[in-house]
Amino acid sequence: MSDAPVLDFLPPEWFTRALAAPCESRYVDAGGTAIHYLIWNEHETHKPGLVLAHGFRAHARWWSFIAPFFMERFRVVAFDFSGMGDSGNRDQYTEENYTRDLLAAIDAAGFDRPVVVGHSFGGGRVLQACAEHPERVGRAIIVDSHLQLHDGEPRIRSSELRPKKIYPTYEAARARFRLIPADNRAAPYIINYIAEHSIKRVDDGYTWKFDDTQPRLVIHHNVSSMLKRIVTPVSYVYGDHSIIVPHEHAAEIVAHIPNCRGPIAIPESHHHVMLDQPLSLVATLRALLY
Repeated sequence: MSDAPVLDFLPPEWFTRALAAPCESRYVDAGGTAIHYLIWNEHETHKPGLVLAHGFRAHARWWSFIAPFFMERFRVVAFDFSGMGDSGNRDQYTEENYTRDLLAAIDAAGFDRPVVVGHSFGGGRVLQACAEHPERVGRAIIVDSHLQLHDGEPRIRSSELRPKKIYPTYEAARARFRLIPADNRAAPYIINYIAEHSIKRVDDGYTWKFDDTQPRLVIHHNVSSMLKRIVTPVSYVYGDHSIIVPHEHAAEIVAHIPNCRGPIAIPESHHHVMLDQPLSLVATLRALLY
């Protein structure tokens, strides 16, 4: 057997260059909870704002190799929702609190009506902010977010989630890192980077950063009426192999939102679009924004 390295584990030049772009790690208070955010090219205050919102139990660094591609046109922020990443935990997690997290990040960056991109869970929170605070978001791009459009039992259930464990070593924790859903085409160097920033040191070993008392935010009522109130321009993007958002669901979401463009499919991508096809997502976002 050859001893040559597996090239899929070696990051390509574009990836290492993106991660080398300087960014600052900051915190802002949101209703008594410390919200962590990353900000690139903070000093370029003449540029409009771009805010990146991650999915459930993910974190801001899912965007770290995406954000630098937009620095030429935007000042860019990615943040951690409460109970996730490096943000603080809450006694209670609600739609209102998650919206507060997003607005706090916008305010901390000093943005006026920024573009906001939200993936999965984050996309639902972005749409909630557009409906309830139309003066705060200038434009929204939603990436593979499932929405409850009809009354009845939600299709995505909290039973998919398990309590987190403590592992004796970092290597043991890393070996247990999984995406939910598991389907993905992400290169190993991307999974390694995401996993590295998903694990933290605790007294007894290593565990995941998210707060496992935080339930999945299940919307039992349909959100159709909320979507119809949105006046913010919206674009909808999804992975063409996503089991969370098949084409029919993406098209139905677009039909519910006034002034919505799409749905736009990212080829050869599952739910975790920015991990599966990061450069295709960058190209799509640029086409929508430039």
